Amino acid sequence: MERDYTIPLRCVLKVSRYKRTPKAVKEIREFLKKHMKAEEVVIGQGLNEFIWKDSIAKPPKRVKVHALKDKEGIVYAELPGIKIVTRAEREKKDEDKKKLRADAKKEKEKAKVEKDAGKTKEEKKVEKLDKKPIEVK
Repeated sequence: MERDYTIPLRCVLKVSRYKRTPKAVKEIREFLKKHMKAEEVVIGQGLNEFIWKDSIAKPPKRVKVHALKDKEGIVYAELPGIKIVTRAEREKKDEDKKKLRADAKKEKEKAKVEKDAGKTKEEKKVEKLDKKPIEVK
């Protein structure tokens, strides 16, 4: 289920100055829990940056939000026009990154082994001595 809301944040102005933006985030969560009938709300990075852009003391008076509710009942909120990334997509992306890092590490080790394969112990010692910085007195 997808919906667009304009969430009023006027009530945040009644709170002391340095608690306003955290209160605004809580108000957005409460609003979406109530209207989307959900237990959990995930606020996207773009929406979070929009709320915090003018500092902790000056949140916006209202914010337009695009909300998406998935099968598990989790609501994802983001600014309209920004793609919503669900947990499943984020986890898949993280797994792909881990695989790429592991493959790169294996290739690096393989290249190192191939590089050292044809050298004798004396040549390796000479390389180590060449790599050490020369001390200037």
